[in-house]
Amino acid sequence: MERKQFIGFLLIGIIVAGYMTWTSIQAPPPKPASNAKQQSDSIAKSSAKTSPDQTSKPPIGEQTAQAGSSKQAAPSSNPLHTKYGALYERHLSGANESIVVENDLIKARIIAQGGAVRSWRLKEFKSWYGDTVQLVPYKNQFGALGIKFTDKNDGQNGTTRESNVVDTRELFFTVNNPRSKGNYFRVTGNDSVSIVATLALANGGIIEKTYTFYGKSYHTNLAVRVSGMDGVMDKKYSLLWQNGLQYQEKNSVDESGQAKAWLEQNRTASEIDAGVEPKPIETNGVLDFAAIKSKYFLAAIKPSAELSNGTLQTTLTGYKMDAPQEGIMEYYDVKIDVPYSNNRVDNFTVYIGPVDYNILKPYGLESAFNFAAQSFLGIQHIARPVGEYFILPLLTFVYKFIVSNYGLAIIIFSLLMKVLLHPLTVGQTRTAQKMQLLAPEMEKIKAKYKDDMQKQQQETMALYGQYGINPAGGCLPLLLQIPIFTALYSVFSSDISLRQTPFFGWITDLSVADEIVRLPFKLPLANMDIVSGLAIASGLAMFAQQYATVKDPQQRAMVYMMPVMMTLAFSSMPAGLSLYYFMFNILSVAQQYYATHFAKNKMTLEDLKKAPKKEGWLQKRLREAQGMAEQQGRTLPGQSSNGKSGSSDKTNKNRK
Repeated sequence: MERKQFIGFLLIGIIVAGYMTWTSIQAPPPKPASNAKQQSDSIAKSSAKTSPDQTSKPPIGEQTAQAGSSKQAAPSSNPLHTKYGALYERHLSGANESIVVENDLIKARIIAQGGAVRSWRLKEFKSWYGDTVQLVPYKNQFGALGIKFTDKNDGQNGTTRESNVVDTRELFFTVNNPRSKGNYFRVTGNDSVSIVATLALANGGIIEKTYTFYGKSYHTNLAVRVSGMDGVMDKKYSLLWQNGLQYQEKNSVDESGQAKAWLEQNRTASEIDAGVEPKPIETNGVLDFAAIKSKYFLAAIKPSAELSNGTLQTTLTGYKMDAPQEGIMEYYDVKIDVPYSNNRVDNFTVYIGPVDYNILKPYGLESAFNFAAQSFLGIQHIARPVGEYFILPLLTFVYKFIVSNYGLAIIIFSLLMKVLLHPLTVGQTRTAQKMQLLAPEMEKIKAKYKDDMQKQQQETMALYGQYGINPAGGCLPLLLQIPIFTALYSVFSSDISLRQTPFFGWITDLSVADEIVRLPFKLPLANMDIVSGLAIASGLAMFAQQYATVKDPQQRAMVYMMPVMMTLAFSSMPAGLSLYYFMFNILSVAQQYYATHFAKNKMTLEDLKKAPKKEGWLQKRLREAQGMAEQQGRTLPGQSSNGKSGSSDKTNKNRK
């Protein structure tokens, strides 16, 4: 019967593999389509390109012609508008000039309104719907890196009130390059270009923001100079980034799962995760940086050493919203309060780019890379160094120096991991071989004491002791591999190198599940509707491995349960991880097959009996527990003291 089941599973695997190969050849290229978790049901590249956050606002391009899109906007009802009225008149006239700066990696646009960053495009990366990645959120009305301050002169008796807050993002700066004319600048190599945005206030005060861009860099240096505001600005100004980063992935739930805002003070992190209601956290002290990230992209603000040595108040806020078709959107705000000092230049390094470990490390931002996605029993403290100093460097080495295809690199990586983990798995293999030798003896015990489970246990443990078998010998290697597997999951889920990287056939993106079929319903308990080809292949490989190794009749059910459970678990995991797990299982099957059929020194039951015996920790504890139970006369429920079931007579007698 079991042989027929095995053949059945094998045939199913062949049919599935054939179907996947045929569909990958015959099927036309997929088109962006709505699904249960995608971020927009109305985005189309050929249309107005509505943003993936379900808004109808079109992306704001880099062209100057589009820069006056705020022409119809009306000024706020803030009473301070009368004081700064001339600046708002430019707002009404649509005089929102902009300057575009492009280097080898980015294309940024600085607008007159607020002297803010309106768009920041990463030229080497595409969003899920094919457009260039643009990270400044469309939801952000004013752009990023705006400034607010409180005008203390408009309060009564020296007090301030909320209406005194001046949001310079509603005012219009003069934006230019002091050394040349024009609204487009290209910078390459070791060159740099500076864009200056100046706001001249009615009282003679000046707020000046200078953005310096470099030839091949994802960052800009932002220098803020405030002067002539001694009698106006109330102690400080606030530098703002609001509404997080524009989402770029098809699955908003997956992207939200890794989105967050956090800061570091003296290398100690404070993190906020978005909730239904905004719950800000505030910190005071030396600020290393404050940052917002999505799954693969990051915006971070690092004060200069001179500025960060002082006390800065930083506020992080996060909130989440439901998106259509069971999606989730998370938004984060960062506010850094900087003490006012007349005519002082405050420098900030602003990084807006990919979460690439090697790029982030020189900035001190490597904590953005999610090396420990899981926090099971505090295992992240072990998994993080494993991922950071072993898994990621090894995978990168294989890709750069052995094969320049990430799918093949993962296969080679799986082989290397199998070799490196051999000391852990060899014990598991030997235990499996010993259990195979003992299988006939265990069947005899099961048949002899079929109505007495306690006696079965006692005789089985005695058999293990007689032949020197540690029943935990196969489990311990698996437990030791948990930190490694956690690190693998984290790296394959976070490494931007795998993002949108195809392998072959139906595997079009190694960073997401390799979907071959989407069910019209969600499976109960598993809460998933994706059928993954690699997950099925991994499950079949796992079944073949366990079928060949697990001979204990009491564990036989696991041969069927575990592959099904792992297939469901891997159906929503990145294809790169599923590919690794599939190859690792295939190599384990090959290792087991070789040990069983081609090993020169095959162990026999007699050899096993003569071998030196070493009682393991678990064996000793089980033996001691059984001895104590026998001394105390305890039995299993439903059994008599002589080991026979059906002891109702004795029970009734004791009751009398």
